[in-house]
Amino acid sequence: MSGWELSGYTPVRRLGAGASGSVVLATHDRTGTPVAIKYLVRDLGEDSSFRTAFRAEARLLGEVDDPHVSRLYEYVESPHGAAIVMELVDGVSLRQMLRAHGPTTPEAALCVLKGSLAGLAAAHANGVVHRDYKPENVLVTGAG
Repeated sequence: MSGWELSGYTPVRRLGAGASGSVVLATHDRTGTPVAIKYLVRDLGEDSSFRTAFRAEARLLGEVDDPHVSRLYEYVESPHGAAIVMELVDGVSLRQMLRAHGPTTPEAALCVLKGSLAGLAAAHANGVVHRDYKPENVLVTGAG
């Protein structure tokens, strides 16, 4: 993690990490809602131009309301870093699914592709560019 935790949330476990930060499963203390918190890598957070772009993208993402896009609940900046609090998706990454089960049927592949492309289209319609579209970042629910 980035060395700090958002107040009002209790961390449960680390979900993953990438080039721009780490993602933690947490619980909102007041409501008990499970959330995913992405903590921005500290070095990137100290770059004012990156932080400005991250803040602007978080604002745009907050305007996206689509079933194929994880909802943004909150963006937080502090002297310790920056983080986004997002809807927790009950599923696994496409990468995990492929590792566990191997190649999918063409029908299943089309179902996942359709959902992920619909999510990208909704984000792009609101000015959000994903920049890191890969199997690790495509989440697949039990419904596909």
